[in-house]
Amino acid sequence: MEQPVRTFSVMQYMTSIRNKLADTPAVWVHGVITQIAEKQKVVYMSIADFAEGDVRPIATISLSCFAGQFAALRQKTENAPTPFVIKEQLKVCLLIQADVYIPFGKLQARVLDIDPVYTLGELAVTKAAILKKLALEGLLEKNKSIELPQMPLCVGLVTGEGTAAYKDFTTRLAASPFKFRVIPAFAKMQGNDTESSVLAALDTLRENSEIDVVCIVRGGGSKTDLNYFDSEALCRAVANYPIPVFTGIGHEIDKSLLDEVASVSCITPTDCAKRLVERAQESWSDLVETARRIADSTRSLLSESKQELGMAATRLQQRVTSRIQGEKTRHAVVLSTLQKDSHFLVKEELARLDRNTEGLRQGTRKILDLADSEYRLIELRVKNADPETALAKGYTLTLDKNGKFVRNASQLKSGDTLTTKFRDGTVESTVR
Repeated sequence: MEQPVRTFSVMQYMTSIRNKLADTPAVWVHGVITQIAEKQKVVYMSIADFAEGDVRPIATISLSCFAGQFAALRQKTENAPTPFVIKEQLKVCLLIQADVYIPFGKLQARVLDIDPVYTLGELAVTKAAILKKLALEGLLEKNKSIELPQMPLCVGLVTGEGTAAYKDFTTRLAASPFKFRVIPAFAKMQGNDTESSVLAALDTLRENSEIDVVCIVRGGGSKTDLNYFDSEALCRAVANYPIPVFTGIGHEIDKSLLDEVASVSCITPTDCAKRLVERAQESWSDLVETARRIADSTRSLLSESKQELGMAATRLQQRVTSRIQGEKTRHAVVLSTLQKDSHFLVKEELARLDRNTEGLRQGTRKILDLADSEYRLIELRVKNADPETALAKGYTLTLDKNGKFVRNASQLKSGDTLTTKFRDGTVESTVR
């Protein structure tokens, strides 16, 4: 008879595995943090390995850490020679102890320690790689090549709302003799939301065409906050920004990658505002100096022009006087000539008038006699053409029944009545 197979409950099985894992020594494991979730008592994390050029993890392990232990790890990283914050997308090397979470049957190692040296090396390599990539693409000088306006009085400001950085920056501008206009776009300047928040603020300010310059400022604080400004996305956004970008991140010693691509890098928000005031002051001084030179040149030019005009007026007066004198002489000669010619012409016209008067006196009679002779001749011609004259000479006039002269026999036909007019009477006859 077969012996019954021994069985175990799930709890017994998982507990057995847990006991076995307890004998596994703690080891150092490196990977990229893909998730951090901080609860009240426990912090849950995940780290993973990735193939180069691929965003999908090829191996992932879940981790847990008691809140107190995690606070100690964080204190350790913040006190490192180059402080940094434990956050997602950070490469870390952790000392972990294999463990299993029985309620879910999930392998979940416990984090015991962190190696800051490993992460600092990776951060340095990553930062150097980003810097090299930006340099090869010509992005380190791109924003610097944009000319800053002579009077950058309209300023776009990216900073935390109600922060000391905002107050320091605006107070310094307000204390200047120039009327700066600040257009803020508030953003989170620390923590995991720094990148997305600053990018959104830059996009907002880009829509305002009146802005002359954009300043990204934040005050002092933990050196770990500087890591958030090593973002490649932020660096590219600033490098490709259409107007100059100033940074005043608030770290006097260390420089972030964002400082490297900005048009001007300042050590504090106040220093950033000071640079703008200095630019405006230099432009104002240049303007005043230019105005002074223009005024001096104008006065000199006016003096020279006044002298030239005086000399020109003298020359003109001399020429006009000479011209007037010449014209007077010419007019006198013309007047004398006109007087002589007029006297001669008047004398000639008077003689011609006398001749015409005599001619009219003698010629009128001759004209009348000639006209009378022509009249008598016409009268004689008219008298000779009178029919009565012809009748008196023995001629007759033959008229048809209509009283018209008959000049040809072809005008008549048999039976026509004719009237023949003689000197002393008329006779009617009929044509046969």
